[in-house]
Amino acid sequence: MLLDHIDLTTLQILQENARCSYQEIANKLGVSRVTVYERVRKLTENGYIEGFHVKVNARRLGYPVTAIVGLITIQGSEAYRTINELRSFHEVEEVHVVTGRYDILVKVRARDNEDLQQILLAKIDQVHGFQRAETMVVLSSPVEKCGIDMRQVAADAGLDVGENSAGKDTEPSG
Repeated sequence: MLLDHIDLTTLQILQENARCSYQEIANKLGVSRVTVYERVRKLTENGYIEGFHVKVNARRLGYPVTAIVGLITIQGSEAYRTINELRSFHEVEEVHVVTGRYDILVKVRARDNEDLQQILLAKIDQVHGFQRAETMVVLSSPVEKCGIDMRQVAADAGLDVGENSAGKDTEPSG
């Protein structure tokens, strides 16, 4: 599926506000609501859209402490077991297999520093394959983006996806 400016602008709008109606998107793009509906359907079918999410304020829910834990673990096929164990902990928000100093980076949310210590000692440090960890407590998160900037994707493809991009009502891509 080759993406055009309508697809990329639709993706940009939905990344910024997943609750934006198809009619609002259509109005911004200068196309029909049906065109937007068909584009979103095809983008979803082809794996460009994996879901629609709400960004929740963890601090307001009582989880103000965020930590990034760098894990050094055993290598090989046993790493899948480690990842599956990490996945099972409700305090674990993200798990990334990386190159460099650590094998795995884990983003954890906690109620306070005591809770974080308990999560680290009773859960993270007990996963299969655990060898060593380094915990970095997040002081602030001045930049937290959701997704990739479609304007850069468009620029790389030689397309224009600006805030006021308008297109003609065209057939759905794909």
